[in-house]
Amino acid sequence: MNKRLFKNQVIGFIFISISGTIGHFIFKWSGKNPLIGLFFSVNESPWEHLKLLFFPFLAFTVYTAIKFKQDKFNIFFANCVSVYLGMWSILSYYYTFTSATGNASEFINVSSFFVGVAVSFIVSYFLINNSIGRGMPNAFGIIIFILTSFAFFLFTFKPPYIPLFQDPQTLTFSF
Repeated sequence: MNKRLFKNQVIGFIFISISGTIGHFIFKWSGKNPLIGLFFSVNESPWEHLKLLFFPFLAFTVYTAIKFKQDKFNIFFANCVSVYLGMWSILSYYYTFTSATGNASEFINVSSFFVGVAVSFIVSYFLINNSIGRGMPNAFGIIIFILTSFAFFLFTFKPPYIPLFQDPQTLTFSF
């Protein structure tokens, strides 16, 4: 076990859990500033809630890459895979329990986020700790992070009209 990396991942879990929770309210606190809406959820849709994991995880990935720059880890690639599995976990958990219970309770919304954060950091630790060398995998991870950021930006203002992007409280698709 790489204790230095493990400690970093525990700090990351705490950071993402706190920043994602606070991030849920930042758009409203900003007076619904569209620039803030690029990075924080603008409504209660499942898609917008993925930002609460993605952008703090991206920031923590950059921090981790700087902190471990002497180590030969594929941090961007590992964390790209990890955040996607975390987002998939959030959606799977949310839709499974919403379908089973017939409604989207606050408990389901909140707990799905923490499940996604946990999955992200468990996978991240395993992938980073077992990675060798830098280069092409990291470049691929950086490109996917950038493309995903643009997708979040685009769909904040122009969401597709499918349930993933619909606010279950207002039944609208944008802010």
